[in-house]
Amino acid sequence: MRFYTESYHESTQYAPRLSGDPLSLHWENEPIPDKRYPGCERIAMPRHMLPPLPAATFDGLDSINIYVVLRKYGVPDGVFYCDVARHQLVRIGAGAEMETLANSFTDSEFIRNVPMLFLYAGSVSRTVWRLKEAAYREIEKDAGAVIGNQMLFSNGRGFRTTVLGGFVDDSVANVLKLASTEIPLSALAVYPDSLNVNALSLDEGAGRFSYSNRNESLEKVYAVESAGAGNRYASRFMLQNRCECIDDLSRCIRVCRLQAQSLPGDEFPLTPAKFTNDYYYREAELLPQKPLRITPFKPYNLDLDDFSSILRWLELGQIDMFGAGLLKIWVVVFNVMFVYPGVYRYVPIQKSIYMQSSQVSDKKFARCHSAPEQAQNATFAIILTADLNECCNILGDRAYRYLNMNAGYIAESVHVSSRILNKVSHAEHFYFEKELKTLCNIPESESILSEIVVGREDS
Repeated sequence: MRFYTESYHESTQYAPRLSGDPLSLHWENEPIPDKRYPGCERIAMPRHMLPPLPAATFDGLDSINIYVVLRKYGVPDGVFYCDVARHQLVRIGAGAEMETLANSFTDSEFIRNVPMLFLYAGSVSRTVWRLKEAAYREIEKDAGAVIGNQMLFSNGRGFRTTVLGGFVDDSVANVLKLASTEIPLSALAVYPDSLNVNALSLDEGAGRFSYSNRNESLEKVYAVESAGAGNRYASRFMLQNRCECIDDLSRCIRVCRLQAQSLPGDEFPLTPAKFTNDYYYREAELLPQKPLRITPFKPYNLDLDDFSSILRWLELGQIDMFGAGLLKIWVVVFNVMFVYPGVYRYVPIQKSIYMQSSQVSDKKFARCHSAPEQAQNATFAIILTADLNECCNILGDRAYRYLNMNAGYIAESVHVSSRILNKVSHAEHFYFEKELKTLCNIPESESILSEIVVGREDS
């Protein structure tokens, strides 16, 4: 049976001269969840708990709600909603809810020992009006950006971080009292280096782990799909969400892979990072807030050290955020000093890029987007792909969630690195997938999940 993930991804693709999706979007017309929590205790948020610079999520729609479980952190233990606007924590649960949450994860003992566990939920109702069926995949990328932002901030302050994706979705949703339009996506544990806990790391970054739901029975999902438009999950992204859900931890498999081999093609070694890691963390925290806006690039010849630094700084966080090394990183070089224009594959552990095909016209590249002026004159672009059939065979339909959140982290890291080096980057959402794959000679078996373009702002 074909994985539902492949059908869902195809339903979110854009194409030139396409009038629109012929299928109607059946979405429950429900209000945005009320986060005022009347009667719940509110306390001031501890200093330096959240990054001062918000993540660059899609269109700044604030599609991700943040919750946190705190233990022995200078405030009463409990489960809290992070009211970022008021800089307050709202206590929505205590000991019983904390224990239920711990039992909802495959790594229960690990959860019980960490002092801070962030939980991230996507609010689909904030993006569905703009993105229709693609709303779900974009909030997954937004979650990856928010997690990456917190990960880099905490790492810069000397804490260790571990992303967690193996949990019973409905159990977490019940503890957090999520509305039907709010979906639990991931968790991030933050703890001091001195804490003697299993950090779930493998081989100094060469090992990749993730969690599979491929033994889950999806018969109920396909039964719902065939029932027609009159049911609760008529929207394809809600069906995709049900495919991804884990409901039995005993059948949730932990998958480990090693990813360290080089690739065929001419190798181009990257130069060392331009500045130290301490410099990066300090500058990232000092970056001024400014509204997210996409402006045209100006023609610019990017310095090789800047180019290398942006790629190598991806490893300051967990570049394969949810493991398995299944996300493929393509780099399309247009105008980088001393680097021959062409299409490359990037292997982080090797610190090299490998040429896959020759030069790509920047004008033809721009025409692969619904707004060509936003990609014109980019110095280079990062295209993130995956073979969805391969990924689902390894991790089940949940692989799609992991891949999108991984892509969101990479986009956030590139955004921060670019700003530190006085460049700009943005994620392109409205690209024509088939045309872009043909232009860059990306294999037909791979699907494009995300694209980030980098350049110099035309001020």
